[in-house]
Amino acid sequence: MNKSSLYLSALLLLSHPAVCQPKEILVAFGASLPPWVLEDGSGGILVDMLNTCLRPSGYELQPKLLPYARRIFAYEADQVDIVTDVNEKLISERGLQGYYSGDLYSYENFLMSLSTRGLHITKVEDISQYSLLSWQGAIEKIGGAYAEMAQNNKQYKETHNQKTQLRMLFRHRVDFIQLDGNIFEYYRQEMIADGEISKDIGVDKFPLFGKNTNGFLFKSKSVRDACVANLAAAKSALSGSEHP
Repeated sequence: MNKSSLYLSALLLLSHPAVCQPKEILVAFGASLPPWVLEDGSGGILVDMLNTCLRPSGYELQPKLLPYARRIFAYEADQVDIVTDVNEKLISERGLQGYYSGDLYSYENFLMSLSTRGLHITKVEDISQYSLLSWQGAIEKIGGAYAEMAQNNKQYKETHNQKTQLRMLFRHRVDFIQLDGNIFEYYRQEMIADGEISKDIGVDKFPLFGKNTNGFLFKSKSVRDACVANLAAAKSALSGSEHP
């Protein structure tokens, strides 16, 4: 390489510092949410989605794993740049300030009980007479009839560790648990592989809650805009590769 080429290369590097020094972006995730967020924050559906939208614009994701309800407090206290698992309803109710990505993904929560119990639930109000272990922040996130049921049910509890929900269910410690179907299946397969439960144990699922759409809330408009544009580009590229 001649001197002119070396000079030009150095000049380009100096004029694009983001290429050499990616800016760290702190992101608040709920802990214990595989396959959405793996326990060490190294991957998962949401981590991969944010890497896809941040890296092309010179940002480096730094995950901050928190008990589910605390992720909102971290955002409000300016401890993170992005918070996951929010939607327009939550943003409005909490008066959160920032720039929303729009709805990007959905959880689908189910009420679950052991098939051997023979319990049948057709509406949320029916849960009032049973013990239920849910995920931390469910009352605030779901609201409505669910919140009313939970507040009037002395046997209702929440936990930030969703694997604990499965253990309590399979050990007959609670009548019902309530969580996302993907998270349930991830932990169920893990517990089967570890010999903790049998694959033959039947579980009844009651789809009382429908899909819960979510996205990301950003402190910075420019980061939000870059993220949305990069996700759109990635989706377009994927569609193109599937239809040559």
